[in-house]
Amino acid sequence: MQDNGGGCNYAVTPYNLYSKVYTVDWGNEDITMDLKYEIKPERKLNEGEVLSQNNYDDKGLLRYFKIRSELLSQFWGEDTYIGANVLLPANYDPEKKYPVLYWQGHWPKDTPAFRYGLELREAEQGVTAYWDSGKAPQFIAVNIRDANMYYDDSYRVNSANLGPYGDALTQEFIPAIEKEFGGLGTAEGRLLAGGSTGGWESMALQLFYPDVFGGAWPACCDGMDFHAFQLVDMYNDENVYEISHNWRHAERPGMRDVKGNVIWTMREENRYELALGGDLAHGMGQMGIFQACYSPCGEDGYPVYSYDPLTGKINRDVVEYWEQNYDLGAYVERNHEWLMPKIRGKIHLRDGDMDNFYLNLGHYILTDILEKYDYQGYSKMFARQGHSFCMTMIELIEEMGEYLVKTVPGYKWKSTWTEEDLRKVLEQKQEQVNS
Repeated sequence: MQDNGGGCNYAVTPYNLYSKVYTVDWGNEDITMDLKYEIKPERKLNEGEVLSQNNYDDKGLLRYFKIRSELLSQFWGEDTYIGANVLLPANYDPEKKYPVLYWQGHWPKDTPAFRYGLELREAEQGVTAYWDSGKAPQFIAVNIRDANMYYDDSYRVNSANLGPYGDALTQEFIPAIEKEFGGLGTAEGRLLAGGSTGGWESMALQLFYPDVFGGAWPACCDGMDFHAFQLVDMYNDENVYEISHNWRHAERPGMRDVKGNVIWTMREENRYELALGGDLAHGMGQMGIFQACYSPCGEDGYPVYSYDPLTGKINRDVVEYWEQNYDLGAYVERNHEWLMPKIRGKIHLRDGDMDNFYLNLGHYILTDILEKYDYQGYSKMFARQGHSFCMTMIELIEEMGEYLVKTVPGYKWKSTWTEEDLRKVLEQKQEQVNS
Protein backbone atom coordinates (compact mmCIF):
# COMPACT_ATOMS: atom_id res chain seq x y z
CA MET A 1 0.00 0.00 0.00
CA GLN A 2 1.26 3.46 -0.89
CA ASP A 3 2.20 5.82 1.90
CA ASN A 4 -0.65 8.25 2.42
CA GLY A 5 1.20 11.16 3.94
CA GLY A 6 2.27 9.64 7.25
CA GLY A 7 5.89 8.98 6.35
CA CYS A 8 5.49 5.25 7.12
CA ASN A 9 4.66 6.02 10.75
CA TYR A 10 1.89 3.53 11.51
CA ALA A 11 0.57 5.74 14.32
CA VAL A 12 -0.24 8.73 12.09
CA THR A 13 -0.62 7.32 8.56
CA PRO A 14 -4.11 8.06 7.17
CA TYR A 15 -6.51 5.12 6.75
CA ASN A 16 -4.67 2.91 9.25
CA LEU A 17 -7.12 1.19 11.59
CA TYR A 18 -6.89 1.00 15.37
CA SER A 19 -8.89 -0.05 18.42
CA LYS A 20 -9.53 1.68 21.70
CA VAL A 21 -6.80 1.26 24.36
CA TYR A 22 -7.01 -1.74 26.70
CA THR A 23 -5.10 -2.56 29.87
CA VAL A 24 -4.37 -6.28 29.64
CA ASP A 25 -3.47 -8.83 32.32
CA TRP A 26 -2.19 -11.60 30.09
CA GLY A 27 -3.38 -15.07 30.98
CA ASN A 28 -6.35 -14.02 33.07
CA GLU A 29 -8.80 -12.88 30.46
CA ASP A 30 -9.61 -12.98 26.76
CA ILE A 31 -9.45 -9.68 24.93
CA THR A 32 -11.18 -8.89 21.65
CA MET A 33 -9.90 -5.80 19.90
CA ASP A 34 -12.15 -4.27 17.27
CA LEU A 35 -10.29 -2.16 14.69
CA LYS A 36 -13.20 0.21 14.25
CA TYR A 37 -11.34 3.55 14.32
CA GLU A 38 -9.55 5.04 11.32
CA ILE A 39 -6.83 7.69 11.17
CA LYS A 40 -8.12 10.56 9.04
CA PRO A 41 -6.05 12.71 6.65
CA GLU A 42 -4.83 16.01 8.09
CA ARG A 43 -7.08 17.98 5.81
CA LYS A 44 -9.73 17.49 3.16
CA LEU A 45 -8.28 17.07 -0.32
CA ASN A 46 -8.88 19.90 -2.76
CA GLU A 47 -10.08 19.10 -6.24
CA GLY A 48 -7.33 17.41 -8.26
CA GLU A 49 -5.16 16.60 -5.20
CA VAL A 50 -3.97 13.14 -4.25
CA LEU A 51 -2.90 12.17 -0.74
CA SER A 52 0.41 10.49 -1.67
CA GLN A 53 3.34 12.51 -0.17
CA ASN A 54 0.71 14.78 1.44
CA ASN A 55 -0.31 18.33 0.48
CA TYR A 56 0.66 21.66 2.01
CA ASP A 57 -0.06 25.34 1.40
CA ASP A 58 2.66 27.69 0.15
CA LYS A 59 3.89 30.25 2.66
CA GLY A 60 6.43 33.02 2.11
CA LEU A 61 9.56 31.69 0.47
CA LEU A 62 8.39 28.10 0.93
CA ARG A 63 6.59 26.41 -1.97
CA TYR A 64 5.28 22.87 -2.30
CA PHE A 65 5.50 20.76 -5.43
CA LYS A 66 4.61 17.23 -6.50
CA ILE A 67 4.83 15.16 -9.67
CA ARG A 68 3.56 11.79 -10.78
CA SER A 69 6.53 9.66 -11.76
CA GLU A 70 5.96 7.64 -14.90
CA LEU A 71 8.93 5.37 -14.14
CA LEU A 72 7.79 4.59 -10.59
CA SER A 73 4.14 4.25 -11.60
CA GLN A 74 5.14 1.65 -14.18
CA PHE A 75 7.18 -0.23 -11.58
CA TRP A 76 4.43 -0.28 -8.93
CA GLY A 77 1.46 -0.59 -11.26
CA GLU A 78 -0.26 2.39 -9.67
CA ASP A 79 0.19 6.16 -9.58
CA THR A 80 3.36 6.96 -7.60
CA TYR A 81 4.45 10.48 -6.68
CA ILE A 82 7.52 12.43 -5.59
CA GLY A 83 7.04 15.66 -3.65
CA ALA A 84 9.25 18.59 -2.73
CA ASN A 85 9.46 21.37 -0.16
CA VAL A 86 11.08 24.18 -2.14
CA LEU A 87 12.84 26.99 -0.28
CA LEU A 88 13.34 30.00 -2.55
CA PRO A 89 16.10 32.55 -1.97
CA ALA A 90 15.33 36.00 -0.60
CA ASN A 91 14.46 38.43 -3.40
CA TYR A 92 13.60 35.48 -5.65
CA ASP A 93 13.03 36.50 -9.27
CA PRO A 94 11.09 33.95 -11.38
CA GLU A 95 12.78 35.33 -14.49
CA LYS A 96 16.26 34.39 -13.21
CA LYS A 97 18.05 31.03 -13.13
CA TYR A 98 19.47 29.70 -9.86
CA PRO A 99 21.68 26.87 -8.65
CA VAL A 100 19.69 24.20 -6.78
CA LEU A 101 20.61 22.30 -3.63
CA TYR A 102 18.95 18.89 -3.34
CA TRP A 103 18.66 18.14 0.38
CA GLN A 104 18.50 14.47 1.34
CA GLY A 105 17.00 12.82 4.39
CA HIS A 106 14.03 11.18 6.04
CA TRP A 107 10.38 12.08 5.56
CA PRO A 108 10.40 15.87 6.05
CA LYS A 109 6.64 16.37 6.08
CA ASP A 110 6.32 20.15 5.38
CA THR A 111 9.80 21.10 6.62
CA PRO A 112 12.24 22.81 4.20
CA ALA A 113 15.99 22.26 3.94
CA PHE A 114 18.13 23.52 6.86
CA ARG A 115 14.95 23.27 9.00
CA TYR A 116 14.30 26.85 7.94
CA GLY A 117 11.61 28.37 10.13
CA LEU A 118 12.04 25.89 12.99
CA GLU A 119 15.49 26.36 14.54
CA LEU A 120 15.08 23.67 17.16
CA ARG A 121 18.76 22.94 17.67
CA GLU A 122 21.88 25.01 18.23
CA ALA A 123 23.16 24.25 14.72
CA GLU A 124 20.04 25.87 13.26
CA GLN A 125 20.07 29.07 15.32
CA GLY A 126 19.72 32.17 13.18
CA VAL A 127 19.39 30.33 9.86
CA THR A 128 15.91 31.74 9.12
CA ALA A 129 16.98 35.34 9.68
CA TYR A 130 20.17 34.69 7.73
CA TRP A 131 18.32 33.26 4.73
CA ASP A 132 15.69 36.03 4.79
CA SER A 133 18.28 38.79 5.12
CA GLY A 134 19.43 38.49 1.51
CA LYS A 135 23.01 37.96 2.73
CA ALA A 136 22.88 34.22 2.07
CA PRO A 137 24.07 32.92 -1.31
CA GLN A 138 21.23 32.93 -3.81
CA PHE A 139 20.19 29.36 -4.56
CA ILE A 140 17.07 27.21 -4.33
CA ALA A 141 16.98 24.46 -1.68
CA VAL A 142 14.78 21.42 -2.34
CA ASN A 143 13.80 18.94 0.39
CA ILE A 144 12.37 15.76 -1.16
CA ARG A 145 9.30 13.78 -0.08
CA ASP A 146 9.31 10.20 -1.37
CA ALA A 147 7.91 7.94 1.34
CA ASN A 148 7.08 4.51 -0.08
CA MET A 149 5.77 1.07 0.82
CA TYR A 150 8.89 0.19 2.82
CA TYR A 151 10.13 3.38 4.42
CA ASP A 152 9.82 7.13 4.85
CA ASP A 153 12.48 7.64 2.20
CA SER A 154 13.50 5.91 -1.06
CA TYR A 155 17.29 6.05 -0.63
CA ARG A 156 17.17 7.71 -4.07
CA VAL A 157 18.88 4.95 -6.02
CA ASN A 158 17.51 2.27 -8.32
CA SER A 159 16.44 -0.77 -6.32
CA ALA A 160 14.96 -4.18 -7.08
CA ASN A 161 12.40 -3.72 -4.31
CA LEU A 162 11.71 0.02 -4.28
CA GLY A 163 11.91 0.74 -8.00
CA PRO A 164 13.96 3.10 -10.17
CA TYR A 165 14.08 6.03 -7.77
CA GLY A 166 17.51 7.17 -8.94
CA ASP A 167 16.36 7.43 -12.54
CA ALA A 168 13.02 8.95 -11.53
CA LEU A 169 14.84 11.63 -9.56
CA THR A 170 17.35 12.52 -12.26
CA GLN A 171 15.19 12.06 -15.38
CA GLU A 172 11.77 13.25 -14.18
CA PHE A 173 11.82 15.07 -10.85
CA ILE A 174 14.87 17.32 -11.28
CA PRO A 175 13.91 18.55 -14.77
CA ALA A 176 10.37 19.32 -13.52
CA ILE A 177 11.61 21.21 -10.44
CA GLU A 178 14.14 23.25 -12.40
CA LYS A 179 11.62 24.12 -15.09
CA GLU A 180 9.04 25.21 -12.51
CA PHE A 181 11.32 27.35 -10.33
CA GLY A 182 14.18 28.37 -12.59
CA GLY A 183 17.12 26.05 -12.00
CA LEU A 184 20.32 26.54 -13.98
CA GLY A 185 19.89 23.10 -15.51
CA THR A 186 23.60 22.24 -15.38
CA ALA A 187 25.61 19.79 -13.28
CA GLU A 188 27.69 22.52 -11.66
CA GLY A 189 24.44 24.20 -10.67
CA ARG A 190 23.23 21.16 -8.69
CA LEU A 191 24.50 20.45 -5.19
CA LEU A 192 23.72 17.64 -2.75
CA ALA A 193 23.72 17.62 1.05
CA GLY A 194 22.29 15.57 3.87
CA GLY A 195 23.10 13.73 7.05
CA SER A 196 22.79 10.07 8.08
CA THR A 197 20.46 8.48 5.50
CA GLY A 198 20.69 11.76 3.60
CA GLY A 199 24.49 11.56 3.81
CA TRP A 200 24.53 8.14 2.14
CA GLU A 201 22.07 9.35 -0.48
CA SER A 202 24.14 12.46 -1.23
CA MET A 203 27.29 10.37 -1.62
CA ALA A 204 25.57 7.69 -3.70
CA LEU A 205 23.94 10.20 -6.05
CA GLN A 206 27.24 12.02 -6.60
CA LEU A 207 28.99 8.72 -7.39
CA PHE A 208 26.25 7.04 -9.43
CA TYR A 209 25.27 10.21 -11.36
CA PRO A 210 28.51 12.23 -11.59
CA ASP A 211 27.37 14.01 -14.75
CA VAL A 212 24.17 15.23 -13.08
CA PHE A 213 25.50 16.71 -9.82
CA GLY A 214 28.34 19.15 -9.22
CA GLY A 215 29.19 18.80 -5.52
CA ALA A 216 28.14 16.91 -2.39
CA TRP A 217 28.25 17.57 1.38
CA PRO A 218 27.48 14.15 2.93
CA ALA A 219 27.59 13.99 6.73
CA CYS A 220 27.47 11.11 9.25
CA CYS A 221 26.61 8.78 6.37
CA ASP A 222 25.00 5.36 6.72
CA GLY A 223 27.61 2.65 6.11
CA MET A 224 29.33 3.58 2.85
CA ASP A 225 31.51 0.47 2.78
CA PHE A 226 30.06 -2.81 4.02
CA HIS A 227 33.26 -3.77 5.75
CA ALA A 228 31.77 -1.33 8.27
CA PHE A 229 28.00 -1.80 8.26
CA GLN A 230 27.95 0.05 11.58
CA LEU A 231 30.05 -2.36 13.67
CA VAL A 232 29.52 -5.32 11.35
CA ASP A 233 31.97 -6.48 8.69
CA MET A 234 29.41 -8.03 6.36
CA TYR A 235 32.14 -9.80 4.39
CA ASN A 236 34.01 -11.47 7.25
CA ASP A 237 31.75 -11.63 10.29
CA GLU A 238 29.38 -14.55 10.76
CA ASN A 239 26.63 -12.86 12.72
CA VAL A 240 25.17 -9.34 12.86
CA TYR A 241 24.00 -9.66 16.48
CA GLU A 242 27.02 -11.27 18.13
CA ILE A 243 30.77 -10.73 18.29
CA SER A 244 32.75 -13.95 18.70
CA HIS A 245 35.64 -13.92 21.19
CA ASN A 246 37.17 -17.39 21.19
CA TRP A 247 34.75 -19.47 23.32
CA ARG A 248 32.28 -16.70 24.14
CA HIS A 249 29.92 -14.35 22.32
CA ALA A 250 29.22 -10.69 23.13
CA GLU A 251 26.20 -8.71 22.04
CA ARG A 252 27.08 -6.31 19.24
CA PRO A 253 26.21 -2.68 20.08
CA GLY A 254 23.94 -0.77 17.72
CA MET A 255 23.92 2.71 19.25
CA ARG A 256 26.04 4.57 21.83
CA ASP A 257 26.28 8.00 23.36
CA VAL A 258 29.37 10.14 22.81
CA LYS A 259 30.92 8.73 26.00
CA GLY A 260 30.70 5.21 24.60
CA ASN A 261 27.78 3.98 26.70
CA VAL A 262 25.67 1.47 24.74
CA ILE A 263 22.06 2.59 24.23
CA TRP A 264 20.84 -0.47 22.34
CA THR A 265 22.25 -3.55 20.65
CA MET A 266 21.82 -4.70 17.06
CA ARG A 267 19.64 -7.56 18.27
CA GLU A 268 17.37 -5.20 20.20
CA GLU A 269 16.94 -2.83 17.27
CA ASN A 270 16.09 -5.67 14.90
CA ARG A 271 13.68 -7.29 17.39
CA TYR A 272 11.89 -3.95 17.73
CA GLU A 273 11.41 -3.88 13.97
CA LEU A 274 10.22 -7.49 14.05
CA ALA A 275 7.58 -6.51 16.58
CA LEU A 276 6.30 -3.84 14.21
CA GLY A 277 6.59 -5.78 10.97
CA GLY A 278 5.95 -9.41 11.82
CA ASP A 279 8.11 -12.44 11.07
CA LEU A 280 9.15 -11.06 7.68
CA ALA A 281 10.70 -8.05 9.45
CA HIS A 282 8.96 -5.44 7.30
CA GLY A 283 8.54 -2.96 10.13
CA MET A 284 9.55 0.08 8.06
CA GLY A 285 12.51 0.69 10.35
CA GLN A 286 16.16 1.49 9.65
CA MET A 287 17.31 -2.12 9.30
CA GLY A 288 14.31 -2.91 7.12
CA ILE A 289 15.10 -0.21 4.58
CA PHE A 290 18.68 -1.45 4.25
CA GLN A 291 17.21 -4.77 3.12
CA ALA A 292 14.57 -3.17 0.90
CA CYS A 293 17.10 -0.93 -0.83
CA TYR A 294 20.23 -3.10 -1.05
CA SER A 295 18.86 -6.64 -1.41
CA PRO A 296 17.46 -8.62 -4.34
CA CYS A 297 13.74 -9.30 -4.54
CA GLY A 298 12.70 -12.77 -3.43
CA GLU A 299 10.17 -15.15 -4.99
CA ASP A 300 7.56 -13.91 -2.50
CA GLY A 301 7.97 -10.34 -3.76
CA TYR A 302 9.76 -9.14 -0.63
CA PRO A 303 13.45 -8.33 -0.04
CA VAL A 304 15.79 -11.25 0.64
CA TYR A 305 17.49 -10.47 3.95
CA SER A 306 21.27 -10.28 4.15
CA TYR A 307 20.99 -11.87 7.57
CA ASP A 308 18.39 -13.89 9.45
CA PRO A 309 16.31 -11.31 11.36
CA LEU A 310 15.76 -13.78 14.21
CA THR A 311 19.28 -15.17 14.67
CA GLY A 312 21.50 -12.57 12.96
CA LYS A 313 23.31 -15.17 10.81
CA ILE A 314 24.68 -13.50 7.65
CA ASN A 315 23.61 -14.68 4.17
CA ARG A 316 26.73 -14.64 1.98
CA ASP A 317 24.84 -14.73 -1.34
CA VAL A 318 22.88 -11.59 -0.50
CA VAL A 319 25.99 -9.83 0.81
CA GLU A 320 27.65 -10.47 -2.56
CA TYR A 321 24.67 -8.72 -4.20
CA TRP A 322 25.09 -5.80 -1.81
CA GLU A 323 28.78 -5.54 -2.71
CA GLN A 324 28.10 -5.51 -6.45
CA ASN A 325 25.39 -2.86 -6.28
CA TYR A 326 25.50 -0.62 -3.20
CA ASP A 327 28.90 -0.78 -1.49
CA LEU A 328 30.19 2.71 -2.31
CA GLY A 329 33.80 1.87 -1.50
CA ALA A 330 33.70 -1.13 -3.82
CA TYR A 331 32.00 1.01 -6.48
CA VAL A 332 34.82 3.57 -6.41
CA GLU A 333 37.44 0.81 -6.58
CA ARG A 334 35.78 -0.82 -9.60
CA ASN A 335 35.18 2.42 -11.50
CA HIS A 336 37.95 4.77 -10.40
CA GLU A 337 39.51 5.19 -13.86
CA TRP A 338 36.48 6.88 -15.41
CA LEU A 339 34.80 8.06 -12.19
CA MET A 340 37.55 10.02 -10.45
CA PRO A 341 38.01 12.67 -13.18
CA LYS A 342 34.28 13.42 -12.85
CA ILE A 343 34.18 13.79 -9.04
CA ARG A 344 37.50 15.40 -8.15
CA GLY A 345 37.01 18.37 -5.86
CA LYS A 346 33.30 17.65 -5.42
CA ILE A 347 33.12 15.57 -2.22
CA HIS A 348 33.05 17.12 1.28
CA LEU A 349 32.69 14.47 4.01
CA ARG A 350 32.05 15.21 7.70
CA ASP A 351 31.36 13.16 10.84
CA GLY A 352 32.14 12.91 14.53
CA ASP A 353 34.61 10.31 15.75
CA MET A 354 32.02 9.21 18.32
CA ASP A 355 29.23 8.82 15.78
CA ASN A 356 26.32 7.36 17.73
CA PHE A 357 25.84 4.54 15.20
CA TYR A 358 29.57 3.87 14.61
CA LEU A 359 29.30 5.34 11.10
CA ASN A 360 32.71 6.98 11.44
CA LEU A 361 34.19 3.53 10.70
CA GLY A 362 32.80 3.44 7.16
CA HIS A 363 33.86 7.07 6.74
CA TYR A 364 37.48 6.09 7.44
CA ILE A 365 37.41 3.27 4.90
CA LEU A 366 35.88 5.31 2.09
CA THR A 367 38.21 8.22 2.78
CA ASP A 368 41.23 5.93 2.38
CA ILE A 369 39.89 4.74 -0.97
CA LEU A 370 39.16 8.26 -2.22
CA GLU A 371 42.56 9.52 -1.14
CA LYS A 372 44.24 6.65 -2.97
CA TYR A 373 42.77 8.02 -6.19
CA ASP A 374 43.42 11.72 -5.44
CA TYR A 375 39.80 12.85 -5.04
CA GLN A 376 40.81 16.43 -4.08
CA GLY A 377 37.83 16.96 -1.79
CA TYR A 378 37.90 16.92 1.99
CA SER A 379 37.14 14.43 4.74
CA LYS A 380 36.81 15.92 8.22
CA MET A 381 36.44 13.92 11.43
CA PHE A 382 35.60 15.86 14.59
CA ALA A 383 36.85 14.71 17.98
CA ARG A 384 34.26 13.75 20.61
CA GLN A 385 31.36 14.64 18.30
CA GLY A 386 28.41 12.38 17.63
CA HIS A 387 26.00 11.85 14.74
CA SER A 388 25.81 15.31 13.15
CA PHE A 389 27.07 17.71 10.48
CA CYS A 390 29.56 19.11 13.03
CA MET A 391 28.88 22.60 11.71
CA THR A 392 26.03 25.10 11.84
CA MET A 393 23.60 25.42 8.96
CA ILE A 394 24.84 28.96 8.31
CA GLU A 395 28.39 27.65 7.99
CA LEU A 396 27.19 24.96 5.58
CA ILE A 397 25.27 27.43 3.42
CA GLU A 398 28.24 29.81 3.28
CA GLU A 399 30.63 27.00 2.36
CA MET A 400 28.35 26.02 -0.52
CA GLY A 401 28.12 29.66 -1.59
CA GLU A 402 31.91 29.91 -1.76
CA TYR A 403 31.98 26.69 -3.78
CA LEU A 404 29.40 27.98 -6.28
CA VAL A 405 31.46 31.14 -6.85
CA LYS A 406 34.36 28.90 -7.92
CA THR A 407 32.41 26.40 -10.02
CA VAL A 408 29.44 28.19 -11.64
CA PRO A 409 30.36 30.68 -14.39
CA GLY A 410 29.06 34.16 -13.60
CA TYR A 411 27.85 33.29 -10.10
CA LYS A 412 28.47 36.15 -7.68
CA TRP A 413 28.26 36.23 -3.91
CA LYS A 414 30.36 37.52 -1.03
CA SER A 415 29.77 36.74 2.62
CA THR A 416 28.75 39.73 4.72
CA TRP A 417 27.04 37.87 7.59
CA THR A 418 28.85 38.41 10.86
CA GLU A 419 28.86 37.04 14.39
CA GLU A 420 27.27 40.33 15.42
CA ASP A 421 24.35 39.62 13.08
CA LEU A 422 23.86 36.23 14.70
CA ARG A 423 24.16 37.69 18.20
CA LYS A 424 21.39 40.20 17.45
CA VAL A 425 19.12 37.49 16.09
CA LEU A 426 19.62 35.29 19.14
CA GLU A 427 19.02 38.25 21.49
CA GLN A 428 15.77 39.03 19.68
CA LYS A 429 14.66 35.41 19.99
CA GLN A 430 15.45 35.42 23.71
CA GLU A 431 13.47 38.64 24.17
CA GLN A 432 10.51 36.98 22.46
CA VAL A 433 10.79 33.99 24.80
CA ASN A 434 11.03 36.25 27.87
CA SER A 435 7.99 38.25 26.83
